[in-house]
Amino acid sequence: MLDVRRLEMLLVVARTGSFAAAAQAMSFTPSAVSQQMCSLERATKVTLFSRGPRGVTLTEAGRSLCLHAEAVTRRLAEAEAELQSIGGHGDTRLRFGSFSSATGAFAADAFCIFAGRYPDSVLSFSDGEPYETLAQLARNELDLTVIFQLDGWRTELDYRGVVACGELELECVHLFDDPYLLIMPSDHDLAVAGTIDLGDVGDVPILAAAPWHRDLEKACTEAGHRPRLDFSCRATGFEALQALVAAGRGVSLMPRLALGWLRQDLVARPIAGAPVRHVQAATQATRSRSSASQAMLEILIALTASRGLSSPTRVEDYFRSGC
Repeated sequence: MLDVRRLEMLLVVARTGSFAAAAQAMSFTPSAVSQQMCSLERATKVTLFSRGPRGVTLTEAGRSLCLHAEAVTRRLAEAEAELQSIGGHGDTRLRFGSFSSATGAFAADAFCIFAGRYPDSVLSFSDGEPYETLAQLARNELDLTVIFQLDGWRTELDYRGVVACGELELECVHLFDDPYLLIMPSDHDLAVAGTIDLGDVGDVPILAAAPWHRDLEKACTEAGHRPRLDFSCRATGFEALQALVAAGRGVSLMPRLALGWLRQDLVARPIAGAPVRHVQAATQATRSRSSASQAMLEILIALTASRGLSSPTRVEDYFRSGC
């Protein structure tokens, strides 16, 4: 018999590319992951991995088993959700997810509003990148999550371009669009400008990063500009990019939703053709939306509308709104 927990671990190893990375993602030791995968190979009587100095790759048998493992874990999640719905738990429990800038701007408030309206509900909250909360949604660990999508980047990819969750059918409700803005030192020549054209940036390097770099490259090409896109600096958050801009490395982009964390020595200005994050509330399409999820969705729609997020907003107005 195949152990479901080992199949789930197989999927993480396939996604991360090594036993060590899978161990870190699952809070195990690398030796524990290696032992479990060896046990899975003994149970299946086939070689699932090609082992190398930089990690592991799936063999043909490993890829085949991964497809079945994705189907098994998805059906188990669907079964769990259906049983919870039949038992009435789906209407009294809300497991809610979001990403950091959305959490700071409105999702945390939405969570507290829900708790105040429905004090008997069982609530939990998870903050992470969209690909992380979508993986939790696929594993039936979340009921609803706030994510963003970009035109040039698949939401299920992590920022290295690796698929972070298996096949997942989503039902998404659009909340608002969140444009990226150009950030620069407050004494920059363009700091007093209105909407900036990509060509106005000139030879100043634009510090580019995943996942929005593809949309920026496309905008540059369509506008006929060839600015200096600098991919030499990798950062896990906007704080690091801001520090590099303040230190004089160049300029960069930052979404409007994250402006509450803008450094005082920097300014943000709209830029024509900039990437746009499409902020959405997502649930699994294969599950019936619970009354708790529906109630949270209605709170999210009303709250983002009341804060002016669902309509075009100037940078200055955004700051004045207190978002």
